Amino acid sequence: MNWSLDRDLRRWMVLTLLALALATLVFGVGLAFVLAWGATWLAGVVGHPLSPLAAFGLGALATVVGGVVLVYRALQRDAAETFDAEAVGPDAYPTLHAAVTRMAQAADLPTPSIHVADRERPFAMTTGLSTADARLVVSTGLLDALDERELEAVVAHELAHVKNRDATVMTLVELPLSSARGLAKGLQHSGGVHFVLLAVAAASYAFWGVGRTLVASLSRSRELAADRGATALLGDAAPLASALDTLAADGRTTPETDARENALAALSVVPADRGEPGPKLTYEKRRPILWGLRLPVRRARRAVNVRYVRPALATHPATADRVDRLRALEREQLTR
Repeated sequence: MNWSLDRDLRRWMVLTLLALALATLVFGVGLAFVLAWGATWLAGVVGHPLSPLAAFGLGALATVVGGVVLVYRALQRDAAETFDAEAVGPDAYPTLHAAVTRMAQAADLPTPSIHVADRERPFAMTTGLSTADARLVVSTGLLDALDERELEAVVAHELAHVKNRDATVMTLVELPLSSARGLAKGLQHSGGVHFVLLAVAAASYAFWGVGRTLVASLSRSRELAADRGATALLGDAAPLASALDTLAADGRTTPETDARENALAALSVVPADRGEPGPKLTYEKRRPILWGLRLPVRRARRAVNVRYVRPALATHPATADRVDRLRALEREQLTR
């Protein structure tokens, strides 16, 4: 396959992974030290005296075991099962199969198994921790929305993810975040108020917030790299730009609601829509004190969320930005 990642993107991916690894190390060591600090309280929990060193080791062991459990759970996660997608053959979807076979050969990849989900929202994603067990999952909404050339472009984008081992990378970087968030939620619902529990829960949420920002940045970089890979495979940026425009427009009409499906949104060619805002609240009874501050505070929070939080946590670059990049690349190709 004749393409390579942008040097800037590759550098950013490496820096992101190193930063996440450092944050994970700091969190793990900090957790172990907190448990060592609370060795006396922890001894009461386990029913046996513990030295600070033993408490430190217990914390480290719990972190490692939790990571192993999450790795096992990640290996069991499969988009085809999540979306109730069925494996299909060339007789049922000849155009799709032809596009996948053609692009897999161009990318020098084994042809992935193809699964179709009966969903109105158009989406496409690939899962699998190696090129040998990759699965391409598409929805009937995607097949209905795209023409043949646009479909081939989306397939090329997804196979670029496979070539770059994106599913493997994203699974691995998600593990420490899932572990930290699960730990924080467990402590939050445990009812405990000991300073050790509070410190661990606070540190877990802080680590999750930092890590989520780093992983989202990595995810956006991988999407741009896959767009370039698809363009290299097709020799033309226009079909993918057209497909992204179509999918973005159609995706706004049927937002996803299932939590497990939304958890896989980072693997899709375009992100799931958040849906329309809910109805405004109205009150006929006497309003509480400081009720007049409600709207200014809500507006300020929404402005901060839209301007800073959402872009930082977005798993995909803005579709308009991706299309602009592809159009610019198309112009470069025409001038060669």
